[in-house]
Amino acid sequence: MKYLTHLLLFFFLSIIAYANDGAYYVSGNQLIPVTETDITVKKEILSIKRKNRKQVEVDVYYEFYNPGNTKQVVVGFEAFSPGGDVNPNPKNGRHPNIYDFTVKMNESSLPYKVAMVKDSVYYQNGKFKGITRKQMNESLEDHGWMSADFFYVYHFNADFKKGLNTLKHTYTCDLSTSVDYAYSFDYILTAAIRWGNKQIDDFTLIIDMGEFQDFYIDDNPFRDNPKWDIHGNKLSITSEPYIDYRETPEQEKTRTRFMIRNGEIIYKAENFRPKAELAIRSFRAIAFTPTPFNYEETPYISYTLIESEDYSISTTDETSKKILKNLPFARRGYIFSSPELKEYYSGQIWYKPDSNYKAVLSELPKEEQDWVMRYSK
Repeated sequence: MKYLTHLLLFFFLSIIAYANDGAYYVSGNQLIPVTETDITVKKEILSIKRKNRKQVEVDVYYEFYNPGNTKQVVVGFEAFSPGGDVNPNPKNGRHPNIYDFTVKMNESSLPYKVAMVKDSVYYQNGKFKGITRKQMNESLEDHGWMSADFFYVYHFNADFKKGLNTLKHTYTCDLSTSVDYAYSFDYILTAAIRWGNKQIDDFTLIIDMGEFQDFYIDDNPFRDNPKWDIHGNKLSITSEPYIDYRETPEQEKTRTRFMIRNGEIIYKAENFRPKAELAIRSFRAIAFTPTPFNYEETPYISYTLIESEDYSISTTDETSKKILKNLPFARRGYIFSSPELKEYYSGQIWYKPDSNYKAVLSELPKEEQDWVMRYSK
């Protein structure tokens, strides 16, 4: 279980970065064999879809191959305790930020249990070594806002028949936030190496973060120059270097920035052996657009500014006000006749003119109608 010890250290350091400036809720994780096994992962389709501003839905489909006779394997899903500006107390004996967890194997639903454990050696002699309520309370008292030092294992007994087996599990979880990120989501990919073949033979990752999104994905877990397919309407995809300050010593890495009007981004790989974890980050729009907003001092306006509900963006002049008012229409490619608006939005990297789009206020979502009305006064 040395592997899990390293993961615990990694996430402890990650959670510290949130401190009082944000909330780390939960990371997704592969299903892993709690007991040793020679069963291999032939296929995995991992789908991550943003349900709303605060949550994502995770849907994972596996095909496993059992080369021997039918056997029962204890399978687990590990979830670290939340940390930062959060309440880490469990809810009904479960992780407070995971909802609607389901498991289906070979088309049959499986029951599961949840164990709260203290260390990596949590399964011995056919039993889970859980912590007591007293130990949990002591951990919460000792660690406070930083992070409780226990974690959760959602576990179930899986009967693997000889040959091919299908397994699907789904859940909803809360997105993490911080002063830097409007939202972030981590998913443990490297747990896949704990199966018999130490890889995923056929891996597909599908990510849908919703309409009008600007987010980054670390390149580290994927092969050099990862190739992404876009099923939908992209505005731009760029790769850029950055410094990972969580590493000691600090390391320069690369990440890919996606500007998506709508649709999915897809990554496929054969013989996938991840060496790092999936990290999805959307920086707060306010980091790019200071308040108050002045178009002459702020040549760039964020594509996702409308989602900055916790900030009040004021204007210093009528042109700035007009620019903010028309942001919902610019996001859809409206071609402006006003010289000021045309010049300003033509300079945005995300602006994509669409001669077929007609600006009709009533056809916008209520949130964007409210945005237009706010800057019409």
